[in-house]
Amino acid sequence: MSAPPASPSHPPRRPWLARLSAIAILVLAVAVAGYWLTHRPQAPKRAPAERPVPRVEVMTVGHQAEAPVLNAHGRVLAARETTLSTSINGRLEAFAPQVEPGHRVAKGQWLARLERTDYELALREAEASLASAESDLASEQGEQIRAAAEYKTFGRDLPPARRALVLREPQLKAAKAAVETARAQRDRAQADLARTEVTAPFDAVIQEKLVGEGAGLGAYADILSLVGIERFWVRLNLPQEALTWLDTHNADGHGSRVALNSPAWPDGQVREGEVWSVLPSLEENGLMTQVMVAVEDPLALEHEGAPALRLGDLLEARLYPTQTRQLIRLPVSALRGSRQVWVLDENDHLRMRDVELAHRGDEAALVEAGLNDGERVILGNLANAEAGMVLKARDSNIAESSDSASDDAATPRQEDKA
Repeated sequence: MSAPPASPSHPPRRPWLARLSAIAILVLAVAVAGYWLTHRPQAPKRAPAERPVPRVEVMTVGHQAEAPVLNAHGRVLAARETTLSTSINGRLEAFAPQVEPGHRVAKGQWLARLERTDYELALREAEASLASAESDLASEQGEQIRAAAEYKTFGRDLPPARRALVLREPQLKAAKAAVETARAQRDRAQADLARTEVTAPFDAVIQEKLVGEGAGLGAYADILSLVGIERFWVRLNLPQEALTWLDTHNADGHGSRVALNSPAWPDGQVREGEVWSVLPSLEENGLMTQVMVAVEDPLALEHEGAPALRLGDLLEARLYPTQTRQLIRLPVSALRGSRQVWVLDENDHLRMRDVELAHRGDEAALVEAGLNDGERVILGNLANAEAGMVLKARDSNIAESSDSASDDAATPRQEDKA
């Protein structure tokens, strides 16, 4: 018979007890983690900070008499310019000593002379023919007296036609006609002789000598180019709406004042002009109106120290209207877009307002409608602007800053009108 098996040295394991221990540890870890997640310390909540109210610069506006100072550029043109020519044939004998380009000549002054010999001889022949014709007329008048005496002694009347023949009336008319013809030829010869001397038609400056002395000239050959010195034109190009501000000499008897300047002139040098007329045609591109400005004594012959205008020069012009309108003046920085401004109402809320402009320059604008006296207009830019947002006003001494920055839209000063 066999012996029973020996018992083990260790007790048998219990698997369920190990599993239970693992589950308990896991549950405990989850509980601890949950506790810390739900009970971790938190920073105390702060009250939200108040959003600061933006501060803006404003100006209080009001209507007053205003007119824009208009800016333009223009080219200098001659008011009187001519080319002198001969009206007879001949050889150019000589120019006057002062006939040189750039020299001044007076009206009626002789400038050039053609050879006179042929025309002097022609005048002598014409005078001789006139003397002969007058002699024939005197003889015929004597014959008529004799014929009238004979007709009176004849003792009877003749028909008108025969009486005219007897009294030599046709012969007398022919003699008188011959005298008139000879006198006309004499006058023509005198005129041709006078035309051998070419004179200045007006006060002028010699622009150019077109021929030389000794040249043989035909009738109406050009010899000199002259420019009048009494007045020059400056032709400006302006927008058509600018004409509503301007007076012209032709229409009103006194045109708006114009100050002219050139970069080539010394600092502070200005010439005065007057708006004279408006040309009936637009400039080449068809967008601008052409305005003629008259400048007296353009070469500064009577204004010592003043700059002289030169033909073809490009000048800067500032036109000062004499008429004004009740308008509100704003700096261009107050405009939003082309025709909108921001207004700060009585409750310090931003309002967007459309306005109608009478003029807009580079630095200032004139408002005709859309704003009332006493309203506050916001200057400068404002980020994230919205209608109705609350703002805080920061007053601006706009009177001084606007006067200094609105050269292109301001009421003409008293010294400007002088």
